[in-house]
Amino acid sequence: MTPTPKIERRKVPRQAAKVETTLVHEDGIVRKTGTIRNISPEGAKLSFASTEDIPDAAYILIPDRHQIEPYRVVWRSEDEVGLAFTAVEPAKPGKP
Repeated sequence: MTPTPKIERRKVPRQAAKVETTLVHEDGIVRKTGTIRNISPEGAKLSFASTEDIPDAAYILIPDRHQIEPYRVVWRSEDEVGLAFTAVEPAKPGKP
């Protein structure tokens, strides 16, 4: 039996990655390290030893891009999470 290929539903396809990262809570003190498995401008999939203490929203440090992005968890399993980046687009000049 031939496996059915997965249908890509994301607006922007993700690129495979294997980059160590850190999630930082709002207070900046609590941190959790993991590995980025794939990433796009809109989100990422990360793997951890356990996801039970991953906050639903915080910040992710993306070292190879020299960025820190706010995120929200879209889905989670025992050892992986899917994140959506929640950065607000900058206001255009002359618009509130």
